[in-house]
Amino acid sequence: MLFSNEKDYERCKAIIKKELEKRQIMVNEAALIEMTKNVMNISYSIGGDYSDHIIQSIAETYIESDI
Repeated sequence: MLFSNEKDYERCKAIIKKELEKRQIMVNEAALIEMTKNVMNISYSIGGDYSDHIIQSIAETYIESDI
């Protein structure tokens, strides 16, 4: 999660939580934190940023592939 701050992290976490809720998937806080870190790291590794659109797109794919 290079070049991110607490605001980016909390926003990304909220986006991922919303994506999970849309699919009626319940996870505990530890799993949500881990997913948030993974999605943010994926975004950074592909040269993306932490914008809402990028994070939502990655989160959708991440959640679908993990189910």
